[in-house]
Amino acid sequence: MDVEHVARQLAAMDSLESWKDCCPDIGPSLKQQVYKKAELLWLERMARTGLLLVHPEIMEQLEAQSWQASDLQKRMIWASVIASLEGKDSKQRFREIKTKLLKKYGRDWWEDVFKRKTSAWAAKERMLKNTKSYGAAVTTLIDNTHLFAGIASDEKGRALRMIPKT
Repeated sequence: MDVEHVARQLAAMDSLESWKDCCPDIGPSLKQQVYKKAELLWLERMARTGLLLVHPEIMEQLEAQSWQASDLQKRMIWASVIASLEGKDSKQRFREIKTKLLKKYGRDWWEDVFKRKTSAWAAKERMLKNTKSYGAAVTTLIDNTHLFAGIASDEKGRALRMIPKT
């Protein structure tokens, strides 16, 4: 089994909570290697695509740490995952994530994640509201000019700064 290949497959999935279901039957030590590698790849992908809802300084720290998250950063990341849940199955996914986090980390850890998700959700909503209010002409300018892309990026940064960094 190629650890790198399986890790890349897992990292391509947005739903972290379903990794266990999608990972082939492998031994615990090999699975731990796959998960560790996949976590790094997943974090980098989410950051590069702008889907990770954390304070910009936390994003810089993660990159400087080669995407190896500390305990506090993992709480922020899980809050981002929860805040990003959308669709018909979002309530079910929320329950699955809650159950897995409670089992793995305990009640205090889960409650900290749950508290943090509110600011991540608020930042996401602010970014969505701004995107919707732009209109087609402005969106085209953002996509095709450095000036307007920079302005949009600055606004996204202001939204992400709403998320606590501690």
